[in-house]
Amino acid sequence: MFWNRKAEESDDDQIRGKNDEANNKAKEYLNDKDKLRKLIFDAEAKVKEKEDKKGFVKETWDSLKSMFELVKAYLKGDYRNIPYGSLVLIVGAILYFVMPADAIPDVIAGLGFTDDAAVIGFTLRQVKSDLDKFNAWKQEHEHEQKE
Repeated sequence: MFWNRKAEESDDDQIRGKNDEANNKAKEYLNDKDKLRKLIFDAEAKVKEKEDKKGFVKETWDSLKSMFELVKAYLKGDYRNIPYGSLVLIVGAILYFVMPADAIPDVIAGLGFTDDAAVIGFTLRQVKSDLDKFNAWKQEHEHEQKE
């Protein structure tokens, strides 16, 4: 069992490559609000459909849902305190999650969400502070609405 390192990319390199592809597409979506709304709608539908399936941990689902909420707040103009690069990464991860042609098809039991989770995890590492700021803003905003 010897591995040919030259022939194989590291997992992070593969994830970064997939993320880069999705990020290029994300810029296109960010320039078309209707396309972006449909993407979020499709992503939320996929989550609802797959939420009870194995493969994603609850924390990943929660983070993914926070990304959806951030993009929706951005679309409505309610939240703009996010660097454009972070927004591109988030939309790119959502695109990858929704894309039917990912590295491991979702229909493969137990493995289908592995690459989705890896891309989302990679994105979360990059935008964690921005997502934390959004979640804090959201909590404060919800608290203000109750008063």
